Amino acid sequence: MPGFENVELHRKKNFALVSINPKIYSLGVIFSAAYVLLERAFIVIDGNPNDQIIVSLKPKKGKNIEEIANEFNEQLINFAVNFEQSERTQRIREEFIKQAFLAHSRK
Repeated sequence: MPGFENVELHRKKNFALVSINPKIYSLGVIFSAAYVLLERAFIVIDGNPNDQIIVSLKPKKGKNIEEIANEFNEQLINFAVNFEQSERTQRIREEFIKQAFLAHSRK
C-alpha cells in the first residue's frame, strides 16, 4: 500500500504522525476524519491551527497502522468535499426551508 508524504510511520512503536496543513483542511474536516476512525485507533490532535496540525494515530488491537494512516488521509478528502459541497448548496437549502415555512404559515 503506498504511503503519503504527510505520514510519518513509527512501526516499532506502532503509531503514525500525520501532518496537516490547516489552510487546506479546516478543523471541522480534521475532527470529522478522526471521528470515523475512533473505533479502530486512539487519536490525538495537536499543533497550531494557524500553522500545522499533527494527528497521532495509534491502532487499537489487531489493526494495521499504515492502513489507518492512509484511510485517515482519504477521509480528509472525503470530508473536505462534503463540507465544500455543503457550503455551495447552503443558500438553496435555506431557500427551501424559507418556502416551506411560508407555505405552512399560509394554511
